[in-house]
Amino acid sequence: MLKDILTNIGLVLGLMIGVPFLFIYLLSSINHGTKQRIANQFGIGGQIGFGFLGIIIHEASHLLVALIFGHHIDQFRLLRVPSADNDTLGYVHHTWNKRNLYQNMGNLFIGVAPIFGCCLSVLLLAKYFVPEVYQSLMTTAEQPLSQLVVVLPTFNWLSMGLFLIIAANICIGGFDLSPADFENSKQGFWQAVICLTLLAIIISLTPLQATLFSLLIRLTVIIVVISLFNLLISVVMNLIFRFI
Repeated sequence: MLKDILTNIGLVLGLMIGVPFLFIYLLSSINHGTKQRIANQFGIGGQIGFGFLGIIIHEASHLLVALIFGHHIDQFRLLRVPSADNDTLGYVHHTWNKRNLYQNMGNLFIGVAPIFGCCLSVLLLAKYFVPEVYQSLMTTAEQPLSQLVVVLPTFNWLSMGLFLIIAANICIGGFDLSPADFENSKQGFWQAVICLTLLAIIISLTPLQATLFSLLIRLTVIIVVISLFNLLISVVMNLIFRFI
């Protein structure tokens, strides 16, 4: 029993924190490099031109998740034109009760919220512009890991072109987590680990553990497929600006 509980704890922490944070690191690193190249070639303001949608989604994601976790919003700006004195492209200033476990844990998810917000936005964008690709992604995500096969469907090139332009704007402006975002996430890391560990123990003691863990694995596969899709777009945009 103890061995099963420890295995389940490792599975929950790995799937709920390990896998998402691997893609968070990769997506943030690649798009930070892309934004830096844009700033070097076109000035700080160039980041708005090439990534304004992503910036808005980035800050809106912080804002929404902060509200979900009961934080008080002091002030926010979804998009602002940077100046020589202040190169901030947007911000959400929030406060919370440091004695409240739920609000403290929320800092982890508030800090990394833009990654999930932008992934979801690109996914919905694909559903509207290239439904064939969207359906292929969903079909792939529903396959067992041992039988995972990605099939590239046929699609309309005009719709795909529009999709890639908008998705690139989201990726460039939205996936770059700032040092402040990572610092904010650290404040809720251990609270989240404790809560997930307790959740894993509770699930392990119920007769529904097989069903619940199966759903967790399926959710993780969906996150991986969507993240790989966004990672591909991010890498392509990074290469384009590397050679411009």
